[in-house]
Amino acid sequence: MEFPPFEHLRFYEGVHDVRLNISYSNIKGFTLGEFHKTLPKDLDLNWTDERGPPELRRLIARHSRVTMDRVLVTTGATEANFLANAALVQPRDRVVVDTPNYSPLRDCAAGLGASVVPVVRDCRDGWSLDLDRFRKSVGNRAKLLVFANLNNPTSTPIGRNELQELADIAEECDGYVLVDETFRELAFHNTPPSVAEFGPRMIALSTVTKVGGLGALRVGWIVAHPRLLDQFKAVKDYTTVCGSSVSQLLAMWALQRWSFFRRRAKNILDRNRKLVEEALPRMPALQGDVPKSGSVMFPHSDVKVPKLAQRLLRVYKTIIAEGRFFGMDDHFRMGLGGDADEFHQGLKNLERSLRELA
Repeated sequence: MEFPPFEHLRFYEGVHDVRLNISYSNIKGFTLGEFHKTLPKDLDLNWTDERGPPELRRLIARHSRVTMDRVLVTTGATEANFLANAALVQPRDRVVVDTPNYSPLRDCAAGLGASVVPVVRDCRDGWSLDLDRFRKSVGNRAKLLVFANLNNPTSTPIGRNELQELADIAEECDGYVLVDETFRELAFHNTPPSVAEFGPRMIALSTVTKVGGLGALRVGWIVAHPRLLDQFKAVKDYTTVCGSSVSQLLAMWALQRWSFFRRRAKNILDRNRKLVEEALPRMPALQGDVPKSGSVMFPHSDVKVPKLAQRLLRVYKTIIAEGRFFGMDDHFRMGLGGDADEFHQGLKNLERSLRELA
């Protein structure tokens, strides 16, 4: 077992102190004080339910429109992804991965010895999902089909008809569909349905991290058939066993007022979307529309992306995420969920760098 390096994470570790990071996918961070609540003095710091506190699972179940027995709380969506892969994927299994995509969704299966088959979307087609190519790549023998909805880094949604067809493909090949739904609720006007609605072969992952700006809590979950959750729980016994009672309590506080967090996210994204829509016409080296949903975009660059990223960092102390992290070298990811003033300055620095390198 040998996992590919998580290069995107390692890159961020090295530039964490750089102030202008316009590549993050999360909504602007939320602080403990903004809850206007006090942690209870009798909070149990010795034990918590291995499947997640019942009240937290009830909130997630209601939020996901499923029964509570279909919810397993995890240490973030990253652990959820690992548990699903470790429970289902064997060496030499075929795993078909939507591309571009967040690298752990691709590389976790590779680390477990699977044969990972990318199905690459084309920006010239508006990043549309080519289901015929997916069906051919599955070849009636894929163990797992992997997606993010909304896609990270393009923010492209997968709609109801496409999800139903993916469920049919999974049935035909006796496999499963895993969908990271971390960004799904950032499609405010036409939110895609959860994959959990489409049958026992469908696995949904999510977290409070991105929509809530609550990444340090490390609280996520899996929604799946109870039989699958038993398999995932058996792996979790060897990873984290259970989560932090403090983090899980704060996640409960967040989910109890989730409509507030979605409104907060929408306000931040609407403001920053307008800024980038105004800025893009001044950057002819970039191609790609500003997505109507989501917190990230993935423009194509006529300027070599490594040179652009290096100049932004060295000269302007500004961070973008190179497309190589997601499987496409000639693109880069920008995040739309941060502080508006910082984002505005970052866009100015991007415009200057593109002009200087043209």
